[in-house]
Amino acid sequence: MGNALSERPRWFAAALIAVASIVLAHYAQVWAVVPASLAPTSDFAGTYVAATLIRSGDAAQIYDSAAERRTLVASGAPAAHDNIPFENPPAAAVVAVPFSLLGAGAAWRAWSLVQLLLMALALLLVTRAAPWPTSLPRLPRVAIVLVSLAGFGTGLLFVEGQWDGVSVLGLAGAYALWRRDRSAAAGFALGFTAAIAKPQLVIGIAAYMVGRRDWRAVGGAVLGAAVTVVIGLIGAGPRALASFIIAIATPSNSPTAQMQGTSGLFGSLLGHAPGVFLLAVAAGIAAAAGAGWLGTVAHRRPDLFEPTLCGAVALSLFASPHLLGHDLTLLAPVFVAAVAWLAGRPSGRLWPGPATLGVLALWVMLAVASFGDLSQNSVGFPGRATPWVLLLTAAAWCAIVARAARPELARGQRSARSAVAS
Repeated sequence: MGNALSERPRWFAAALIAVASIVLAHYAQVWAVVPASLAPTSDFAGTYVAATLIRSGDAAQIYDSAAERRTLVASGAPAAHDNIPFENPPAAAVVAVPFSLLGAGAAWRAWSLVQLLLMALALLLVTRAAPWPTSLPRLPRVAIVLVSLAGFGTGLLFVEGQWDGVSVLGLAGAYALWRRDRSAAAGFALGFTAAIAKPQLVIGIAAYMVGRRDWRAVGGAVLGAAVTVVIGLIGAGPRALASFIIAIATPSNSPTAQMQGTSGLFGSLLGHAPGVFLLAVAAGIAAAAGAGWLGTVAHRRPDLFEPTLCGAVALSLFASPHLLGHDLTLLAPVFVAAVAWLAGRPSGRLWPGPATLGVLALWVMLAVASFGDLSQNSVGFPGRATPWVLLLTAAAWCAIVARAARPELARGQRSARSAVAS
């Protein structure tokens, strides 16, 4: 095996590292040339405004559109770009309060750097915990990590100053803790970080934990989410929590056709036709059920933990009612873990094997689809590309899982026949 892994991994990994480095350098260049005056027009502006209102003693107004607009304009936003509402739970604004001590431009740059560092830390955690075969050189591992970091979602996260670095770190920490058989702590890490800013992204992962019968993780996740609620109550008050519930019940800044999950799929296909919402909900429930099925497989076959988790995360993103390109970073840590698992399979001895090349191709397709969807606002077939690629990614991992689990089924059938014969 050592000889088989000596040549091809080196040149292929080197090529991946070169391409990923160029992409990451481009993200850094775009971020560096953005003037500070445009910071109040980024996605981070909503968080900055809410944190500023809390620091100034107006926590009850963090979901009040008039107060948000006044504060946004005061931070330097152009009058024509004063509608960037805060749409995260109150705890998110509380956590961001220290950044409101900086000017809008400096706060955006500091926040973006923190999110990128969280992404890098998350991938480091996963890389150390993942089941890499000892015979695989370090170069391919570095290549896979850089490729996962260079996804288009990272570029959007970095430039927009979004929250996904927190969610990615939570999932990576949960994975590492699961690998150590610390399910309660894994659930807490996932529930705490998801509930801070983006609970909608983990619907399918919750179904996966239930299907896996990982009740300690479910309990830990509930406790982690409860802690974030308490943080929001203490830092922003009960009125802010009530306002958040009202705000998410009547979303006004999330056009359906611009989303990239189930709502974006049917919204971009059918526009405002009757039943679009119900179709999106039904598809989300079906995706969550698929993630639950992957959990049941992982319960029976712990050795399939990585591919089942990767498929569940893809389905979880697809099921999310509010999904945009930067949220796709949640796939990065499980992508690394699943590729490590593939490298340890018999078919992965000649790295990269066909399965590894296939999932790498899907990762590239997801980046291209998300990039294309930035300028896609038309309604009609085929609709947004990202949800289709998410479904294709989930289907690929389900197929890999089903194929890997097939020998167990065959053995079970032979055992049953032998028992009947005896």
